[in-house]
Amino acid sequence: MAEPFNLGIVGLGGISLSAHGPASTRCRDVRFTACCDVRQNAVDAWIAEYGGTEYTDYRDMLEKERLDGVLLATWPNQHREQVEACLRAGIRNILCEKALALTGTEAADIYDRVTAAGAFLMEGFMYRHNPAIRKLEQILSRGHLGAVDNVRACFSAFDPETADPTNPNRDWRQRKECGGGIPYDFACYCVNACGHFAGGLPVRVYAIGGLGNYDTINRVYATIEYDNGAVGIVESSKKTSYTQELQISCAQGILNLPIAWTIPQNMTITQRHTGWNALTYDTCVSDGVTDGITSYHLQMQNFLDACRGKAEPVMPLAQSVVNTFALEALVTSIMEQRITDIAIPQRIRDAYLAWKGAATCV
Repeated sequence: MAEPFNLGIVGLGGISLSAHGPASTRCRDVRFTACCDVRQNAVDAWIAEYGGTEYTDYRDMLEKERLDGVLLATWPNQHREQVEACLRAGIRNILCEKALALTGTEAADIYDRVTAAGAFLMEGFMYRHNPAIRKLEQILSRGHLGAVDNVRACFSAFDPETADPTNPNRDWRQRKECGGGIPYDFACYCVNACGHFAGGLPVRVYAIGGLGNYDTINRVYATIEYDNGAVGIVESSKKTSYTQELQISCAQGILNLPIAWTIPQNMTITQRHTGWNALTYDTCVSDGVTDGITSYHLQMQNFLDACRGKAEPVMPLAQSVVNTFALEALVTSIMEQRITDIAIPQRIRDAYLAWKGAATCV
């Protein structure tokens, strides 16, 4: 039996308590032995549920604890500084919540530092670990649907924006300085899925959107062009009703996943085959997880297995960096009202293409 893998966690918000904590209890040989949050009440809530040594300064935790890895469940604007601190403390395994960074330059810097340290970092896009996504990859890999023409990804939920804009303690999603707004909260899922299933490198973006009460972008409608000719279509808004759809349109049919990010068990995927005089539908149920296992459990297990060299990461760091460049271009396009080209550094392109060449998925 393997030695327990000791994790520290930084950031004890709702997602940590409801998802990351439970995930650790269902994974083999992993445990949270230390936790950190600047809010004592959040620390108390975590300790009551999961135990461990408590801290209110993550630097103290990194210095004093003997950790095999760290989970960063913090705001996007904090990630680069916290990753650097982990590497300086000798931490070589990091699971970092989305979004990895606010700019491509920041993401590339994280990549360079992690690579130079011989470390491993995986971005926490939990949906990518779900069996429904595996099923989509398998269907596309068979080739009978032909080439992917476009990927349409939607993630929206209405936010009434009633919090006082002068309140510095409002939710981070309503604070620009934290990376709040729709791009780094919801739209990042859409950009990730478009890039993954389009199968190419993004080259340019055109997006429209708007600003809400907090000077954050609260609406994104964008097209992303890839170097293989495929197109990503992103629809993400906090001014409309809830939706989580993913649609992949190919030469010989269309795949649809109606709930694509917080995927329930045994999700039904629809295959639509069209012709001039015919329209047929096929459905298949993904090999669903059971016994209360969620995408977060599967993500935690993949992270642990990758740390131990037993599996390849579902979310490679090079892809996370490419996604961040596309996300930054999307934001720039909205703010400057123009088509925005994407210039990905050659070292990142090479690493991404090497991963694509070795991958057995899309």
